[in-house]
Amino acid sequence: MDYQEYKEDFLNTLRADSVHSGTDTEDEFLNHTLDLLMDFNELDSPEMTGMGDKKGKGGRLMRADGYCFDETDHSLILLISDFQDSREPDKLTRTRVDELYWRLYYFLDEVCNGNISTYFDDSDDVLKISDYIRRRMNAQHDDPQLVLKVKFYILTNKELDTRLLSTNLLETTISNTRGKKKKAKTTKKIKKENFNGKPLEIALWYPERFFEMENSNNNEPIVIDVAEDYGCNGIPCIKGNIGDNLDYEAYIAIIPGKLLADIYIEHGSRVLEGNVRAFLGTGGSKSVNSGIRRTINTDPTKFFTYNNGIATTASDVETNFVDGQLYITKIVDLQIINGGQTTASLAEAVLKKTNTDLKGIYVPMKLTVIDDRESEDENGIRFYDAMVQSIAKFANSQNKVTAADLFSNDPFHIQMEQMSKRYLAPPGQSAVPTGWYYERSRKKYKQEQIKLSKDSQKRFQSKFPKSQVITKEQLAMYITTVFSLRPDIVSKGKNWTMKAFGTEISEIYKKNKEAFNEFYFKKCICAAIIYRTVDSYLETHKDSARKPTGFWYKTGGYKLDIVPYSIAKIISSIPEGLSLDWTQIWNKQAISPSFMREIEIVTKMTNDFICDSNGVIVTEYCKKLSTWEEFRDKIGYSPSADFLSELISTAEVKEYEHDAKSDKKDDNNLKNIMAIINRGADYWQNLVRIAQNNRISVSYQELTAIKQLIDMSVTGKLPITSSGKVPSKVTKAVQLALALEDKLKTEGLLSK
Repeated sequence: MDYQEYKEDFLNTLRADSVHSGTDTEDEFLNHTLDLLMDFNELDSPEMTGMGDKKGKGGRLMRADGYCFDETDHSLILLISDFQDSREPDKLTRTRVDELYWRLYYFLDEVCNGNISTYFDDSDDVLKISDYIRRRMNAQHDDPQLVLKVKFYILTNKELDTRLLSTNLLETTISNTRGKKKKAKTTKKIKKENFNGKPLEIALWYPERFFEMENSNNNEPIVIDVAEDYGCNGIPCIKGNIGDNLDYEAYIAIIPGKLLADIYIEHGSRVLEGNVRAFLGTGGSKSVNSGIRRTINTDPTKFFTYNNGIATTASDVETNFVDGQLYITKIVDLQIINGGQTTASLAEAVLKKTNTDLKGIYVPMKLTVIDDRESEDENGIRFYDAMVQSIAKFANSQNKVTAADLFSNDPFHIQMEQMSKRYLAPPGQSAVPTGWYYERSRKKYKQEQIKLSKDSQKRFQSKFPKSQVITKEQLAMYITTVFSLRPDIVSKGKNWTMKAFGTEISEIYKKNKEAFNEFYFKKCICAAIIYRTVDSYLETHKDSARKPTGFWYKTGGYKLDIVPYSIAKIISSIPEGLSLDWTQIWNKQAISPSFMREIEIVTKMTNDFICDSNGVIVTEYCKKLSTWEEFRDKIGYSPSADFLSELISTAEVKEYEHDAKSDKKDDNNLKNIMAIINRGADYWQNLVRIAQNNRISVSYQELTAIKQLIDMSVTGKLPITSSGKVPSKVTKAVQLALALEDKLKTEGLLSK
């Protein structure tokens, strides 16, 4: 799809959704673009204000269509839409940008410095939002909720006016396609004067930028021109001469603390790798080590000695020799993999003015340059992703759960992807079995179809309908709601949900890998069916100005909170000893009519409960564990007899789980043993020879075990019991052979 087709399809989708939902096209534009920005990891859980243009002090027009916070760089983000329902909308001019800027500015000015309550009814949610923003903008110095930066986002379907493009307020980006570098200047960010002493900038999101991002496998690369942007000669470094024909380059550098802080202040959380951002974004300043802050403020010259430094990646660098010293002068697509807390601490010291110049502070930096962003292994794992995850994992090996646990190439996600292609769902709405496609990495569903013919694409989409695609972020939301019964975490947004999900999955995987089996996969799909059914119920019945239904749920309601709270309430109310019939939901690919009636009752009950939030913003109220506990324990509700009659015993579910784990264990054993035998007789004979030549003791049992593997390699036959399982003596032989192999690797006699 080219750019013109993209614009046409974009507008057609908005108009179709507008008719279906009974909303204005501009509302759909805002909904759609916010979803895209969340998908791009630009925003986390933005909220609508629904205020429209409003006259404030002196007749000043003010407006903010939405807001959110970026907890990693402590910024407030205010959003405004500039949409024109036309196939040929006007150009976005500098004058129009200024008009939108002042609407946002005047709104924030009234919130923080004026009397916003003068212009709104007491019952208007805008006042609750304003109070929350004011408290965070004016929080105490040591309050982790203190806002340090302000960002204005202008979202538009208008193309940029050429005069706007020709201004000197430009941000340079470099797109890199198969080694060919293409420089392009586009207006994406405009710096403005500070607001109440806090840095302020405008970010522009327009059709061409959305198109580029939707057709890219990566986020927008950040280009750091050290000399031009920061007035620095470069970052002194040593290039690691660690071998030829490697897939990466390595540099060890010493970066001035002020330069690192300025880069973070300028680019914010975009310089944090996505999973690292999600991991750090759940703690705010609480995650920043107090020891780091203390060293910055009281003993800065010791910072280099005390701090472990940062681990970073880039797609390209430029270097220059000056007086015999190598300097890094430009970095393309800088991403901080480890050291996010260090970086954030330095930026905070500057913004909070506890140490504005960071004099004497230098940070050790390891930079790995990985140009290849496309190559994949047999499991569909990009070389780049595997490298980045390993850097994150080994740099944080002392932590129980790290950002590495959130990566798409984690074994759990690979298994889920494989099972999604293996276990097709029974015919539900369709006439033939279909699959629920698990999209473990962004755009994988789309990428898998790129090289297919049109006929093959149709068959692929028929087998894996777009409506049955589940992203890893969605799965995290479904599991946290349906299995963990923590709707408060889901209400906190994607970062919190992904971290809770990563923690839980990591702990289960370490204890029992066989827990992730066919039955588990089917339960996950059932969770998706339940969640999406509740979401669809509210969406299809909602009352709107263009499509009045008289239904209690209105356009702009709290669906993102109602859905998880309602599901968790119903499931938590199931009597002990009983469980949902997961097999029935899987076979029907739908919930039962009696379950649907419970949803109709509880969603209304949930809405009434959360809207009585004692003056707190409803969305913030729902993020509290105490809110969920009160709703779960104190709000009366008992499932109907019809619903209860369809439940099955937990003993029956545990039996299903036990059988599935046993089958998975047998399946894993068979796969592992076949992989070991397929190494061939020569491999195992050579193993014994290496051990004997180096006087490594080989026991009689080990020799016997390896002889068994050699015999099976030669004959190609594997003994199987009458029940189809691998005999225990074969499993034992494999364990002994692997123990010897591991012994030789430890001694450095066998490559790992």
